[in-house]
Amino acid sequence: MFKTKEIETQTLGEKLKNARGSMKMALWQASRKTKIPVNYLKYLESGKYAKLPADVYITAYLKKYAEVLKLEINQVLEQFKTEKGITTKPSHSSKKPLLVTPRRLSLVVVILVIGLIFGYFWHQISYLINPPSIKITQPIPDFATQDKSVEISGQTESDVYLTVNGKEIYVDKRGSFSSILSLESGLNILRIEARDRFGKTTTVIRRIMVTR
Repeated sequence: MFKTKEIETQTLGEKLKNARGSMKMALWQASRKTKIPVNYLKYLESGKYAKLPADVYITAYLKKYAEVLKLEINQVLEQFKTEKGITTKPSHSSKKPLLVTPRRLSLVVVILVIGLIFGYFWHQISYLINPPSIKITQPIPDFATQDKSVEISGQTESDVYLTVNGKEIYVDKRGSFSSILSLESGLNILRIEARDRFGKTTTVIRRIMVTR
């Protein structure tokens, strides 16, 4: 007579529950022996692993529970891994390496060209919309002096028409300017104005008090 090999059909949860039942042990008693909360034991016996903490904690619970229920610990852990879909083998990435093909290279070049064109036009539009910039390094705002003259210097755009109180100031190719202006006793108000070829202007005011 041939004997047929019995195939394991019980889930891990059923195996734990049946083992506990054969020992006539209530859940609260199992919880007291294992120090595992009752609801966690219920989740283990019903296979609701998603409601339990991380796998490292589940493994620790199963080891303790299997020990109390007199079950083979390694078999319990292997069945858990099978049911949970865990593998201890190193996983190999299924992603294929990105290959640089002529088509992809052409696409990158097109994107770069479009970006450069967009940046150029944005710069031109900003140049048309925005008024010229002026940065005054000398003199500082609102100060008093006994000198009868003051140096005015700074940076602007190279193609602007720059004036101080209506008097033109030379601007070099780098946009730098410097000039010596005469001052009168009392309050002097310097109106520094830069006007570009489109008629947009930027004005900066400096107040200088000349004391006796």
